[in-house]
Amino acid sequence: MTFTFIVTSWNIEDYISRCLHSLAPCLRPGDELIIVDDGSDDCTCEEIEACFGLLASRGVTLLPIFLGTNTQGGVGIPANVGLAEATGEAIFFVDGDDWVDPVGLNAARQRFEKTGCDILVANYNVYHETEDRFSAPPDTPLWKQVPHTSTKEARQHLALQLVGVPWRKVYKTSFLTQNQIRFPEGPFFYEDNPFHWQVCLAATDIDFIDRVVCSHRVGRTGQTMAATGTELTVFFDHYERIVSQLKTPKYRPDALRWLLENMAWHIDRLSPAAYWTYAVRAEETLSRIPQEDWEAMRHDPIALRAWGPARMLARSDISGVVSIWQQQAMLRRLDHLENRIEKSEQDTSDRLSQLVHISDGISAVQEFEALCTLSADRHSKGRAPS
Repeated sequence: MTFTFIVTSWNIEDYISRCLHSLAPCLRPGDELIIVDDGSDDCTCEEIEACFGLLASRGVTLLPIFLGTNTQGGVGIPANVGLAEATGEAIFFVDGDDWVDPVGLNAARQRFEKTGCDILVANYNVYHETEDRFSAPPDTPLWKQVPHTSTKEARQHLALQLVGVPWRKVYKTSFLTQNQIRFPEGPFFYEDNPFHWQVCLAATDIDFIDRVVCSHRVGRTGQTMAATGTELTVFFDHYERIVSQLKTPKYRPDALRWLLENMAWHIDRLSPAAYWTYAVRAEETLSRIPQEDWEAMRHDPIALRAWGPARMLARSDISGVVSIWQQQAMLRRLDHLENRIEKSEQDTSDRLSQLVHISDGISAVQEFEALCTLSADRHSKGRAPS
């Protein structure tokens, strides 16, 4: 079975080389590697070209596409450009600032080739750039449910709860083509969410493999995931898009769970300057959600993460929610200030301690020098005259 690997990039000159080098061991003769650069204005394209020799030596069809101009939105347009050119029987997306795990990815490939499913969902690691550390994804506990997903519906429900990023899945190309599934395009970000819902709801055969296929980088400068402002309101647009495409109401609670899970993530990172805009947009969507959807999620541990503010906004209590967020922001600033004061006091204490040690050392040296002088004087006075 041939694979098409679609790598998307934009202004990631410091990361793209590692990404492509990590992917090289996964390429087999007959595979296809499509690299779509979304108008980078740094040295990303030069870095890609520098890797051509290594990649071509793997016996694969190499198709670099340099768009020249940055397109609107996020990954949607460049990902669709790659999909339009793909000829392999299976597709695997790669974020250009991530890097793949060849062992895990090859294991996922073998599983996909064996089962022939529509999509195969794998696992991944999260790499925190600023802290130089790894962590497990937030949906890690859900993997315990995989053995209990014996029906198509159970597998769909589970897949919809997992983080919906495209670079953790293997897709059957014919499945995407027959269902005309593409990323939504427009002046917005996080397009992978409605794409994920389209895929999971259209799939008749979903499989899972708990193997890490890549390390996803978070916290780097310029990354969409670092957003803290009003751009996060697009999630309410995506929710409405998802719900409008549902052919049955049984998945509406899943959609609400997805929205509340993302709201919990937003609330923790939302800039105070965006509170009112975000709350007003949230109220527009949440106030229209049927009561039966809320009841279905009342005791769901994921939905409960943002349950309080979401229910207040559903009742149009915008000012109440914003007031709570402002108070919480003030408490966080106070905690931060207290931590800085404590650190400053500790640093001062450490410096004073160092000064005491230095002073003690100087006193000891001075005392030693004085003793040496006294001893020399006594020795000189005690000599017999010549």
